[in-house]
Amino acid sequence: MYKKSDKAELTVRDKMQLILDIGQLMMENGASSKRVVRDMLRAAAYLGIYWENVQIHITYSTIMINVDDGVTSETMFRKCYKHGVNMMTTLLANQLSWDALKSNESYLIYRNQMMTIQQMARKRLYPQWLTLFCIGMASSAFCLLFGGHWYEALYTFIAAVVGAYVKTLCQRFGVNIYIGIAASAFFATATAYLTLYIPGPPCSWLPVVACALTLIPGVPLINCVDDFLSNYLNSGMTRFTQTILVMTAMTFGLSAVAVMTSVPNFTGVRIAPESLYIAQALAAAMAAAGFCVMFNIPKRYIPLACLGAIITVDMRNILMVDFGTGMATASFIGAATLSLFLLIVARNLHAPVFVLTTPAIIPLIPGVLLYRFLFAVIRIHTLTTDEFMFAMQNGVEAALVILGIALGATLPDVIAHQFIDRSKRERLRKILEERDGQEADIEDAANLDHASERR
Repeated sequence: MYKKSDKAELTVRDKMQLILDIGQLMMENGASSKRVVRDMLRAAAYLGIYWENVQIHITYSTIMINVDDGVTSETMFRKCYKHGVNMMTTLLANQLSWDALKSNESYLIYRNQMMTIQQMARKRLYPQWLTLFCIGMASSAFCLLFGGHWYEALYTFIAAVVGAYVKTLCQRFGVNIYIGIAASAFFATATAYLTLYIPGPPCSWLPVVACALTLIPGVPLINCVDDFLSNYLNSGMTRFTQTILVMTAMTFGLSAVAVMTSVPNFTGVRIAPESLYIAQALAAAMAAAGFCVMFNIPKRYIPLACLGAIITVDMRNILMVDFGTGMATASFIGAATLSLFLLIVARNLHAPVFVLTTPAIIPLIPGVLLYRFLFAVIRIHTLTTDEFMFAMQNGVEAALVILGIALGATLPDVIAHQFIDRSKRERLRKILEERDGQEADIEDAANLDHASERR
């Protein structure tokens, strides 16, 4: 039997403030728009406001909510001032709304728990030195994924750590985010270029290519496509714009090094692996582990994310190398295979699918193709017709690969959720029915998946 709650004493504006807190927390820490809306609606249900009376509008930088019960109408909005990726925060915020619903927690306890999560969002599970190390490790993994040797991976590691440290310093001193990204790309690329003069085996250009790939906004890219597919066009377009700005800042940093040195425009750099499946598997696991730390994912999920990365990267490589499949198609199948695998495994292990999928598919992001395209855009006045067409080809191929990755990761989840959400709706219906009796149409009130698809 549920205990009496203090939520009845709250004003509508008090309830809306709490719902906005949930939305802001999710949006600022890397959740997709549909997930943000679902969690906000679940918080509203906890507060006794059913989705039929709630309208939510999201533009990535602003969240607006309107509550209309037929008698009064209240509207509030909240600005999202910063954006990052903190999976631990999104996990805790998601779990909080479910736990509060199940136990019919008091508003005061819920409020205190929310404040605790907000404070935790400012901290990291891992120390800064480990994060820098993992950035270097993930960049080294990209070098190996491109077919580089161990010593080239080591040079990539050094250059990536230098670039990441510069970015950290820029953040510490409040430097504009895009200037910080350009500076990070510049110092990483310059360091990688200098490694070409280290005595020893001849070194390719792969360290130069791979050293700054962790700067590519992989999560915003994936969320951008997910928002478009879910018809959240405003937030999707904003995420897309931010991605382009970040990539442009990176390209300016690279271009500055290219002007000062003999760095090529990456048009001749090999990006497809040969037949080194074991090495590729190890590299994929390294990349996933590095991104898990970068995204602040709890340690218990890292092994499963690494296994997922091995599956998706080796699947892509087998299709590309042994069957001659195009990169976009191979990436789609690899991501879809990963999504199906995690849907089965994660459900049995009670692990959140989106937390495991994201670091596992990031290694599929076609960083070199994006580099080539943006590099050509900046140097468009020097390009011949053939070079321009090659640049356009790389841009189109990069877009198709990203779309393939997002579709592969999203479609199985969408199909499966037709059945998964049915059980969630039943679970929510029972909670609301036990708490509220038959005061409302509980069946419809529990259908948050349908509600999150409203525009």
